Amino acid sequence: MGFAARISRHRSVIASMVLIGIASVWLIQRPAEAQTGEHVFWAGPGGKSAFLNVNQPGLGLGDRLAARGPLLDASQADRVGRRYLDCVVMNKITDDPGEAAGGLYWCTYLLKLADGDLTIAGRDPHGPSVSTFSVLGGTGAYADASGQATLTDSDVGTEFVIDLT
Repeated sequence: MGFAARISRHRSVIASMVLIGIASVWLIQRPAEAQTGEHVFWAGPGGKSAFLNVNQPGLGLGDRLAARGPLLDASQADRVGRRYLDCVVMNKITDDPGEAAGGLYWCTYLLKLADGDLTIAGRDPHGPSVSTFSVLGGTGAYADASGQATLTDSDVGTEFVIDLT
């Protein structure tokens, strides 16, 4: 084997090792099982919430709601993390007993899970409803998370169905 052939073979081996290294780093940083699929959670009982009402009767534009509490698995039997909520009132919140609940929040949730955090945000009508939120990102296993979340608010709680892509 000539000198030029040995250099060419040496370059091929180095190039292969570099490509394997890059692929390994990419796979380590982006675990497939954490980045795709559907995750279902429930807002568990026992949380706390507080309203910030700025000098007016009722909840109107700019008022805030903050809350925290446990996050349960789909069966609502096991605690899988905690949820943190920050909402800003976008349209006056009404709870008139003679009519349906009304109003609109812009909400951001931080879902703290065992293998990382997920952050989702979107418009949330006041009262029982179904809303679509954006997955903004995350940490840990969810560092490159994207997708959407469907929140179903009912009289029994809030269900989160998160589709990660």
